Parts: sequence; structure tokens; C-alpha cells
Amino acid sequence: MPPLFLSQQRTVPMRHARQKAFSLLELLISLALLSIFAGIALPAFGQWVDRTRLDVLRDQLHAHLQDARITSVVRNRDIEVCGSTDGLVCDEEWNHGWLVRYADSDQTIQQFRIQTRHVLAWQGFSPRLRFQRNGTVPTGNGRFILCDPKGRDGRQLVINRQGRVKPLPLNDEDRGTSCH
Repeated sequence: MPPLFLSQQRTVPMRHARQKAFSLLELLISLALLSIFAGIALPAFGQWVDRTRLDVLRDQLHAHLQDARITSVVRNRDIEVCGSTDGLVCDEEWNHGWLVRYADSDQTIQQFRIQTRHVLAWQGFSPRLRFQRNGTVPTGNGRFILCDPKGRDGRQLVINRQGRVKPLPLNDEDRGTSCH
């Protein structure tokens, strides 16, 4: 075999080992970014959870009120909705739950217990809400005020004399007086 000149020598490419893991610096930067994002996202997530729980409570109360109105018309009997601490007796304490019952016999139709620390208050002529046989409310307009435990956010359900229930946002003035 003839001698090879330097320019004609074969070179074997070196095989460099490929990197199979993160370096310590990359890992520290990733953890720092993750902690910053988590610090920003967690409080917003907590507020979202509180708002969602408040909306669920409003929707459950709304559904029970509509059901009570429908029951009064279908069964041709007066239906009463009242606050209840223990779920057995009406005591006008709405923060713990409510009862839906026949007004003439005190027989309970539905009960609901509030599992969260939300504030629920009824503001109306009477401490109890009554749907007559035709679905109307004899005592006039009223409203339920629902607030989150910290008093930052609120909702309301307005009930007119015809017995219709309408969800509305709670304005800042009402939130300041009703949610604390």
C-alpha cells in the first residue's frame, strides 16, 4: 500500500457522548420559574374556587326556590321556605341551610345543608318565604344575599310578588352592608 500523505489520511469521526439529562443550572432555572408561576397562579385559583362555590350555592338555592313555586302550583298548596340550623326546624338561620315544606302541615319536602362558610341572608317582609297556591308571594318582593366567607364577593337572588326568581350581581354598597 502506498504511503498516504497527510491530506489523504482517513480520519475517524469522534463520537461525542450525547447529553441525556438536565444540567444543574437548567434545573434550578426551571424550578425558579415554576415557583414564580405557582406564586402567581395559586391565589387566583383560590379566588376562582370561592367564586365557583358561591355560584353553585346561588344556583342550588335558585333551583329549590323554583321547585317550591312549581310545587305550590301543582299541588295547590302553600309552600314555605325557611332558614334552618339543624335541617329539622325553621329558625330563620339561613347560614346553615334551608327547608322547603308545606305551610299548613310543617311536612318537609326538601332540605338543604350549606357545607361551606358562605353567608346567606334573606331580606324580606317576613323571615320566611311563602309561595301561595298560584305561585305568588303574598308579602311582596324580597331578596337573598349570598357572600363569600371573606366578604369580597357576593350574589343576590331577587324574588318579585309574582314569585319569579332572578339572579343578579351584588353591587358594592350592598356587599359592604350585607356581607360583613
